Amino acid sequence: MAYMKRNVNFGFFLLLIATLLSLAGLSIYYQTTFKDLYTDYKLKLDDLTNISSTLSSERTRLNQTSYQLMIKEEREKELSTQYAGLRTEKEKIEAEKSSLQKQLTTKKAELRQKKAELFTAQNNLAKAQQELSTTKTELDAAMTTISGLRSEIDSLETERDSLAVQLAACQNQCP
Repeated sequence: MAYMKRNVNFGFFLLLIATLLSLAGLSIYYQTTFKDLYTDYKLKLDDLTNISSTLSSERTRLNQTSYQLMIKEEREKELSTQYAGLRTEKEKIEAEKSSLQKQLTTKKAELRQKKAELFTAQNNLAKAQQELSTTKTELDAAMTTISGLRSEIDSLETERDSLAVQLAACQNQCP
């Protein structure tokens, strides 16, 4: 039995060593696995931090882009409103221009008509002035004739008076 006891102790000893070796192997295996997992975790955590910061910067850029887009949309609406207003004003101005051009055409026609009337009136005035000049000449001639006739009437009246005096003297002297 001593032999068996020795073999059992030796078996237990071998079992203990095998257990210790397997525990040491498992510890090393788990430590290595844990170290690899921890390294992977750190890498993933760093990647996640980088991704988070990239996401944050991209979110900031997206917000800026969104803000700029809103500003552009507001400007576009404002420009659209201004364009509509300007187009309406342009149409009004074109209508007013058309009306003014029609008035201008009418006024030009009236001006041509008035010029023609003025030309006719000037011709009539020239004729009237010519007739007046002729009439003045005739009047001057008539006035000269009248003056001459008056002088002649005066001399004839003087001669008549003197003849009447002679006749009265002759009647007084002649029986």
